[in-house]
Amino acid sequence: MNPRIREWLLGPAYFHHRRLIEESKKWDAERIRNWQRKHLSPLLTRYSDAVRDKSEYRENPDRFTRWCLPGFTVIGRTGGTTALPLSFRMDRFARRQKERAYIFDIWSEAGYRPFDNLVVFRGKTGRGLITYNRRENTWILSPSKLTPQTGAAALRALNRIGPFFLNVFPSTLFILIDLLGADAFGSLPIRGVLAGSEMFPQSQMRSFSDRFGFPLIHWYGHSEYAALAKYCPECSGFHFYPTYGYTEFLPLDGDESRVRIVATSFNRIGTQFVRYDTGDLARPSSRTCTRPFERVDAIEGRIQEYFVDRNGVNRSMVTFLFAIHNRFWDILREIQFIQRMPGRLTVRTILKDPEEQAWLEKFLRERFEPVDLDFEYPETIARTATGKLRYFISADGVKSALDS
Repeated sequence: MNPRIREWLLGPAYFHHRRLIEESKKWDAERIRNWQRKHLSPLLTRYSDAVRDKSEYRENPDRFTRWCLPGFTVIGRTGGTTALPLSFRMDRFARRQKERAYIFDIWSEAGYRPFDNLVVFRGKTGRGLITYNRRENTWILSPSKLTPQTGAAALRALNRIGPFFLNVFPSTLFILIDLLGADAFGSLPIRGVLAGSEMFPQSQMRSFSDRFGFPLIHWYGHSEYAALAKYCPECSGFHFYPTYGYTEFLPLDGDESRVRIVATSFNRIGTQFVRYDTGDLARPSSRTCTRPFERVDAIEGRIQEYFVDRNGVNRSMVTFLFAIHNRFWDILREIQFIQRMPGRLTVRTILKDPEEQAWLEKFLRERFEPVDLDFEYPETIARTATGKLRYFISADGVKSALDS
C-alpha cells in the first residue's frame, strides 16, 4: 500500500494535531501559556486543582471519565514503575490518531517519514521469529523467539527488508546487539534507531552513536497519554510538547535537585488525567535552547532492568512485563519478580480473585518462555522504606552481562 494512502487513512485527528504541532513550534512563551490556559481551565473547574496520584484513579475511575460511550472507548492498562496496576478508559479513535502525529514528529528527526520500513523489537512477542504487519508496513522481531540459535535467521530476514528504522526500548537495543553480535548489527541497513519508554543515559547514547553512527532518537511518554517530551541533541535535555498536555514540575520534598512530573491530559473522551502525579522525576534546568517548548535537563522514569534466561542471555523486564496491555493487569493487586539464579524467576502475586490463578500462570509461562517460573501467593508483599513496591529484585550473584 502506498505510504500516502496509509497516512490518509489515519483520520482527521491525526491531521489536526500534525498542523497544531507545526503551528506551536512558531509560538512564543505567551502564546503557549494562553493556549494551555484555555484548555486547562475547564478541567480544573470540573475536577479541582488538587494533585492526584495513581491511587485516586484506581479507587474512583468513574469520577474522572467522560463520554464513555459504547464502542468509542477501550480499556487502557499500565503497571507503571511500581507494578501496581491501573485500568482506565481511552478514546478508541482520536487518541490513536493524535499519538501518531506526535510520534511521527519525533521520529522525523531521524529522517523517518510516515510508514517507512519499520522493525519493532520491544514489547510485542509475535508468534514467530519475525512477522509482518502489512497495514503498518512493520516487521515485528520477537524478543522471546530471538536466541543465539535463531540469530542467523534473524539477520537474513532483516537484510532482506532493505533500509529500515528500528523501534526499540533502550534495554532491548543492547540485547539485540548482544544476540546478533556488534559487527553483524552494525552491518544492517538501519536508517535510524527510535528508542523510547525507558531511561536512556546520555553516556549510553553517546557510546552507541560513536560506535555505530546510526541516527538515534529518544523520547519520554507514558501509557496514560498526559505528557510527551522528545530528547534534544542540541541541549541534551527534553522538550515537552505544549499541545499534547499540560506538564508541571513540582518540588520534591527534601531534594532541590529534582522535581515531580505532574501532567494533565487534553484528551476529551475517556479517563481525564488532571494534575496527575506520574511518579516520574526530572532534573530542572535554567539553561535555554534554540528549540521551542519547556525543557528539563533529564528525566528519571522507568529504569532499565534485566533478567538472565536459561541460556545466559539478558532479557528486558520492560519488554516482558510492562509491554503487556491485556486483562493481565485487571486481575492483579500487586506483583513482584525475583531472580535468585539464571534461567528461573519467582513470581509473587496478590490476585483480586484466586480463581484467576490458572489463567495467570498459563499466560506468564507463555509470555516468559525463555525462563522457568515459580509462583508464590503471599498475603502481603514487602515495601521499601519509602513505601514503594519493587517489581523486580535480582539476588546477589545473578548479574546481567550488560552490567559486568
